[in-house]
Amino acid sequence: MPFISLIFILINIPLLSQEKPVMICEWGEFGDKPGQMKYPAMIAADNNSNIYVVDQHNHRIQKFDPDGNFILMWGRQGPGEGEFNFPYGLAIDSKGYVYVTDMNNNRIQKFSAEGTFIKSTGNYGTGNGEFKYPYGVAVDANDILYVIDAFNYRIQKFDTDLTFISAWGSQESIGFKLYMPHEIAVDKEGNIILSDRQNHRISVFTDDGNLIRRFGGFGEGEDTRGGLFSEPHGVAVNKNGDIFVCDRYNFRVQKFNTGMQFQSLWITPGPPDDSKHFPLGIAATGGFVYVTDHFEHCILKYSVSK
Repeated sequence: MPFISLIFILINIPLLSQEKPVMICEWGEFGDKPGQMKYPAMIAADNNSNIYVVDQHNHRIQKFDPDGNFILMWGRQGPGEGEFNFPYGLAIDSKGYVYVTDMNNNRIQKFSAEGTFIKSTGNYGTGNGEFKYPYGVAVDANDILYVIDAFNYRIQKFDTDLTFISAWGSQESIGFKLYMPHEIAVDKEGNIILSDRQNHRISVFTDDGNLIRRFGGFGEGEDTRGGLFSEPHGVAVNKNGDIFVCDRYNFRVQKFNTGMQFQSLWITPGPPDDSKHFPLGIAATGGFVYVTDHFEHCILKYSVSK
């Protein structure tokens, strides 16, 4: 019997180690110089695995190589072209164009990969193409944009010229109210994955707004089991279809498979009672996961099992 137990332990050690992500590096600190940040929000990767970060309280976008070396930045506070007023969401299309939700200016802006302003659309309101605080944005394989129109409780769709296509997400159409939705991603099948923050759930829709599935529920504290959330924020999908969610008030990231079944979780650095500890945005590319820590003003890079 002891011999059998020893074999069981040895067999399972590699399996456990494969699931546990390893933090490769961390970069950033509080400030307004290149490479410094003030409350970074969402994060995205381009086809070359360069990393773009919404440096929210500096009202700018920063671009880094995959190892965190600063490349360039653009933006400042204001209402003009290429200016921002507390930007939030970020997405990159197949051609490398960058889309930013300019939250307090109630618009979307489009840029080149070098930060050159191309165009914008939106203003405050409830009509098509208008917003009440746009949050997350995602781009599908056909370069269609999906934008969370947070306080209109809906998703709006645009083409790459920022021309309005459609909107969906009303309580009447989906059977429940999206309550402070924050971040959005697209899976391999083109389905829309949405962090429904105040409902403490993840909701999955077809691209035209038909509900496929909801999963999760409220749970908070160090002993909260996987699959429960306390105000989920960032959502990312890797090339294999694995889903990663920033579970912000549980100070952790959770991983789900393509069937939306819980797989694993890890606590991001910092003790749970430390207010300077706040995983918010997330991106997955090339076997790595990048997480913005909103209150530590930094980016965390993890190696995860493929």
